[in-house]
Amino acid sequence: MRHLPLAPLLIFYACFLLAPGVALAVLSLRPFSSTLLVGEGWTGANYLTALADPFYLGLLAGTIFLGGAVTLVTLLLGYPLALATVRAGPRLKAMLLVVALSPMLINLVVRSYAWIVLLGEHGLLNAWLRAMGLPSVPLDANMAAVGIGLVHVTLPLMVLSLVAAMERIDQRLLEAAASLGAGEWRILARVHVHLAMPGIATGSLLVFCTAISAFITPRLLGGNRISTISTVIYEKFTFSLNWPLGAALAMVLLALTLIVTALHDRLFRAR
Repeated sequence: MRHLPLAPLLIFYACFLLAPGVALAVLSLRPFSSTLLVGEGWTGANYLTALADPFYLGLLAGTIFLGGAVTLVTLLLGYPLALATVRAGPRLKAMLLVVALSPMLINLVVRSYAWIVLLGEHGLLNAWLRAMGLPSVPLDANMAAVGIGLVHVTLPLMVLSLVAAMERIDQRLLEAAASLGAGEWRILARVHVHLAMPGIATGSLLVFCTAISAFITPRLLGGNRISTISTVIYEKFTFSLNWPLGAALAMVLLALTLIVTALHDRLFRAR
């Protein structure tokens, strides 16, 4: 009886999370049929294609690389912003948090089209470069544009994680390091970063998993030139209509996310 209040929550998760996941897993084990879309019987050929075909292996590697690059850039940009936020006074801190969280206040599609306007061949950035007599920079429909868009989307996740961790740092430890002769940069590199590691780890996990599973940003900013696992899954379900292979790719993406989460939990639980 004591678990009865959890029943509505468990039913909700079972209906809207577990059941769709099981249905997708079952679909991934069905053969493809050009007439029925989903054939009868069971097969592991979809997973063999997803994990052995050079095209899909390259796609998986490219998606992981994109997620890692976005995570690194957001960390480099988010750490000083989070540090300034924690050290600021109440009014400035509120303003910095608003700046950091502002991307989350705008619709994802609107943000993506805004970057298209800025980075396009005839966009504002290239217009300024040409006005100054400089060559234009091809930043539309390529991996750089997708990376910039994903950094914009995921930066608030990193900043919030870092701020939460930095606010728990005992300032006496930093003062002790200073009293022992450590300079500001050495304190930052050897003490502050170590103490902020829980926030770095959590923020990196959130950013990486969000980046590798993103769809709208790669689809709009990458156009038809850049493919990630998410965009190919969409194409399998809508254009080529190979639903079993699309489901297998979705399960591979889910497995990748779970593996990264498990590694994160194992590494930082030991700490």
